[in-house]
Amino acid sequence: MGVRRWFGTDGIRGRTGKVPMTPEFVAAVGAAAGKFFAKDHPGGKVLVARDTRGSGPALEAALAAGLEASGLSVVRVGVMPSGAAAMIVPVVGACAGAILSASHNPAGDNGLKFCRADGRKLEDAEEEKIEALLDLENPPRAGAQPGGIDFSCAPASLESYRKKLLAGFGAGFTLKGVKVMVDAANGAAWQTTPEILRGLGAEVEAMGDRPDGKNINEGCGSEHPEGLISAVKAKSGWIGIAHDGDADRLLLVDEQGERVDGDEVIAMAALDALERGTLSGKTVVVTVMSNLGLEEAMAAKGGKVRRTPVGDRYVAAAMREGGFSVGGESSGHLLFTDVSPAGDGLLSALKILDLMKRKGQPLSQLRKVMRRYPQKLVNLKVRHKPAWESVPALAAAVREMEMFLGGKGRILLRYSGTEPKVRLLVEADEEDKIRKVQDRLVPVLNEHLGE
Repeated sequence: MGVRRWFGTDGIRGRTGKVPMTPEFVAAVGAAAGKFFAKDHPGGKVLVARDTRGSGPALEAALAAGLEASGLSVVRVGVMPSGAAAMIVPVVGACAGAILSASHNPAGDNGLKFCRADGRKLEDAEEEKIEALLDLENPPRAGAQPGGIDFSCAPASLESYRKKLLAGFGAGFTLKGVKVMVDAANGAAWQTTPEILRGLGAEVEAMGDRPDGKNINEGCGSEHPEGLISAVKAKSGWIGIAHDGDADRLLLVDEQGERVDGDEVIAMAALDALERGTLSGKTVVVTVMSNLGLEEAMAAKGGKVRRTPVGDRYVAAAMREGGFSVGGESSGHLLFTDVSPAGDGLLSALKILDLMKRKGQPLSQLRKVMRRYPQKLVNLKVRHKPAWESVPALAAAVREMEMFLGGKGRILLRYSGTEPKVRLLVEADEEDKIRKVQDRLVPVLNEHLGE
């Protein structure tokens, strides 16, 4: 397998105005991607969506120019959540989808990712093939752009998204009586989430719903939920929903104004599916970062947990391989493959709101389905990054501490992918045990890996 230079864990991303986020580079990527998709779909069409960044329209025009130069046509749907775009790629009969967004990054950044005809993200090998087709010397030229930015979603596309979402909940699904405060991060869901929730009968108030091209994720959304928490606390019987810039994530605030942990959200959804007999393989897929309490809660009901490395693409891959239907990261990125090929924050919210309606219980009660183990994460600087299992003293110390925890906790050691650091996560049923494990392992880590 080759090495990708430009594609990272979630597409291409960078500072606007600098390679790779320049119109010329994006046009070249569009042409390369167009050649790749046109091999199997000559004359096909590509659905293109974007978030609310001011750089979006110019980069969209450049991307379209590249795709069209390769003989493909472009269906522009305007501002739309990335998960929504992935959902409707098959609906419009497109051979691929392209989303311009830098997710939770600040407004000065942007990004580009592609999905297949079925809405699924590209594999690493497919992104490598696109990079191999890049011609940076002769990028197609985009035409002149009209002034101003249109932040709306194409009406037909919004309706297709609504239908795809609601198809997973059956006839008569309603949220009448539910009160929801939405923080859309001034991003891709500023229009879609409030409008669809209101259409289902929910009482909705929105914040972070006035994009201006510069304020996406700025002191709002799932990255900055303080304002949403305060707003919910000032209400009575309301819950809060927050998204990130491309709205593939969900952060929940219960009616008491308490932030709901991401693993609690996964547990609620997975255990509900297990109870209803719709959890494929009786298994939920999560990353190594998910809390041990989730495993205990699943096991107590006859369910199982499969863990993957950190990253939603690894969760998605494990779900495909095992035929599983529910998975996610504790960061709030959930996957429900019975409805969508990609993570979508509104879909995740609807799963929990539907549970609240069916059970007739408040979110503060439903979240108690799992007991969260205390955990502590320590970051230590390192001079090198050998496999820690290959360091005898460290491996022995970890085994010793695992025996000490005796199945009532776990130790996770992983290196940062971008910094000279090792991350030590210790989880246990008691805080004292965590301290003892850290006191034993930190000196060993510093001695054998430290600067």
